[in-house]
Amino acid sequence: MGLTRGTGTAERRIMELTAPAAVTERFRAAGWWRAGTFLDDLYRTAAGAPERPAIVSERLLRPAGRRRITLTYGQLALYVDRFAAALGSLGVAPGDPVAYQLPNWWETTALTLACLRAGAVAVPVLPTVRGHGLRRILDGTRARVCVVPDTWEGFAHAEALGELAPRLPWLRHRVVLGDAAATGAVDFTEYFVRTAHERTATGRRGRPLPGQADRPTLLISVMGLRDSYTSVLHSPDTLYANISAQDHPDGPGRRPGEVFLSTLPLTSLASLIYSVCWPLTVGGTGVYQDVWDPGRCLDLMAETGVDQVYAEPAYFAELLTTQRHRPRNLERLRLVLSGARTSTPEPLAAELREVFGVPVLSAWGAPELGMGALSASGGARLLRGLEVSAGSGSAAAPLRVRGPSVALATWRHGSPAPVSTWEDGDGWLDTGDLATAAPGGGIQVLARAGTRTGAIFMVPLAEVEEGLLAHPRVGEAAVVAYTDPEHGELPCAVVVPTAWDRPPGPAELREHLTALGIAEAFLPTRLEIVGALPRDEHGRLRRAALRSWLLRLHPGSPRPAPG
Repeated sequence: MGLTRGTGTAERRIMELTAPAAVTERFRAAGWWRAGTFLDDLYRTAAGAPERPAIVSERLLRPAGRRRITLTYGQLALYVDRFAAALGSLGVAPGDPVAYQLPNWWETTALTLACLRAGAVAVPVLPTVRGHGLRRILDGTRARVCVVPDTWEGFAHAEALGELAPRLPWLRHRVVLGDAAATGAVDFTEYFVRTAHERTATGRRGRPLPGQADRPTLLISVMGLRDSYTSVLHSPDTLYANISAQDHPDGPGRRPGEVFLSTLPLTSLASLIYSVCWPLTVGGTGVYQDVWDPGRCLDLMAETGVDQVYAEPAYFAELLTTQRHRPRNLERLRLVLSGARTSTPEPLAAELREVFGVPVLSAWGAPELGMGALSASGGARLLRGLEVSAGSGSAAAPLRVRGPSVALATWRHGSPAPVSTWEDGDGWLDTGDLATAAPGGGIQVLARAGTRTGAIFMVPLAEVEEGLLAHPRVGEAAVVAYTDPEHGELPCAVVVPTAWDRPPGPAELREHLTALGIAEAFLPTRLEIVGALPRDEHGRLRRAALRSWLLRLHPGSPRPAPG
């Protein structure tokens, strides 16, 4: 993205990015934005109730008796100050990007808030991203610091980052949580957790920047084709609007002291809002589980008194099965929030209401705006202040959004600086999806942008397609979305084999892609063998035709040619 310390073009641009003064004034008057930030929420509770639990974090791979960590508000405030001062001592200046790819640990939250404290831009990376994907994100953001675990879920993150570093001259420091010495990185535990940087002169001088509430502090990467990755920049204000603009009668609301749990990674926008920002706003508690286990998740919900739980439909399907097998006492639970880019199937929502005995809302959202709408059996409701432009009836149109929760800017890989959402004054942002208006004032997303797909994790289509084409028995390949009734939107590989008598099988292709470094979360879950791919008169792939064909096709049915 052209970010170089010599010119500081992007840093200056980031520091200057705000909505027009009249818009800021209007959003603040409506209560959607505010002058303070989540740091003010943290320090206020830390001063008034320092022993109140801010985070309950379970690390399943630790020995019994050491798995659960409870961090109080007083402790979290201390570590945020310490981590921010540590970033400053590593040369991180206001506007500098700081990348981190960490599991659902308390350190992840503290580092996110420390970036806000230091005026840096947090760049969270999903744990499923592997070396080639991480390189593209670091190359696009030009992060000064990158923090990773030594190994996680069988992948050597520290080793992969060490191999990338020589090609990333702007990356000043590699930081590893775990065995840092093996790769010559900064030891996170020693340098960030145990060193009292906040007691140094630099640490004592560090204060949140004036007016920081309306300036970018979070950069979310949206994977696309090749170098066309796009990032969106959020501010504390746009994140806060996800909370302040709620008006659904059964919605999450802002009840003091509530306990929240999300099953998604803390480095996803959904969990950052729901497990970090929301608890801080109400002086509540975020509950984290670093390794997905439906039984332990239900135990955590019961033992910590979770009030609200957020998950994708696929996770809820596992929770339902487990709860039916051995019911837990979830007397504090008052709301189930099922989040996805596509709606939650009504049979699943009905079963959730039956088993958990609480209201169930389906949340629609996107990286560009966080949570956009909540829907129940009575219809959908957009967040207050959010405007959408979409199609009507059966005619889908590009989905455009405007409002207090919409990202301040977009940043296309290769561009010298981000482009403000309010550049032309109207504030409309194109999400790249196709949608139509839904009854009750909501929207229905009918198709994703052609360059991405996925429900829980966004799938980089081009990288998977390139990997498929590298197989010796694949002549042509495309990856498109199909909708699974239980798991939502998933990737399907549509392949033209080089020889019809020996087409590659799904297990063979998955093994091939894994060997190329494609993360498991990005592997196609379905394979269709066809004679040709639909193309237009210029030879370009007609992805929309492929998607429509998949919608009409049922597994096991005859395979007519797509297009």
